[in-house]
Amino acid sequence: MIVSEKNVSDALSYLADDPHPIALARHALTMAENHSREAYANCFLRAVGSVEARKATAEVDEDYVTVKAEEAEAVKEYERHRSRVKAAEMLLEIWRSEQANVRAAERIR
Repeated sequence: MIVSEKNVSDALSYLADDPHPIALARHALTMAENHSREAYANCFLRAVGSVEARKATAEVDEDYVTVKAEEAEAVKEYERHRSRVKAAEMLLEIWRSEQANVRAAERIR
């Protein structure tokens, strides 16, 4: 068999976590996006000059760049958990197929 009982147990445990890591990652991502918008607005308000100059100044502001990096990390973490959920679901589907094959082989005997 390709999938061990431990693999199945681990996948089920991961999918059953409450609050689920993907929910926590989505929350962190939303908070990072909100913080990013707030930081941009603050940088924009501090800047002087024309609207375009203020936008450019805000986008290169050190605080805003730092917040955008944090947002990128939150996206990475969210996508990592989405990938893990897909992998766990795929593993369970493989296990189910294996079990069906075992039952079918037993009926043939």
